[in-house]
Amino acid sequence: MTSILEEFAYGNLSPEVCAFRHNSEYGEVLRVLSQNEERLLARLNEEEKNIFENYVGAQGELNRLTAVGNLIYGYRLGLTMTAEAFVGIDGLVFGESNG
Repeated sequence: MTSILEEFAYGNLSPEVCAFRHNSEYGEVLRVLSQNEERLLARLNEEEKNIFENYVGAQGELNRLTAVGNLIYGYRLGLTMTAEAFVGIDGLVFGESNG
């Protein structure tokens, strides 16, 4: 059995890949979002569609950056909590964050 770290290193694990059930709350919200996007695009002219698509693309990039930042923060927080469990708060050395 390979370790989780090896799987991550080989690109077999990704925090961005996530399956979901279509009848879940997430699936329902995604369905509503898609329906509304289709309805909105049907009402826009080509220039307006381009503006909207640029907006959606920028929002997607912002969401990606937020997700990456949250993953890094959560990972660091989890490691800090684990370290504190082993050495206690006085044994921890805190440096400056690059976040």
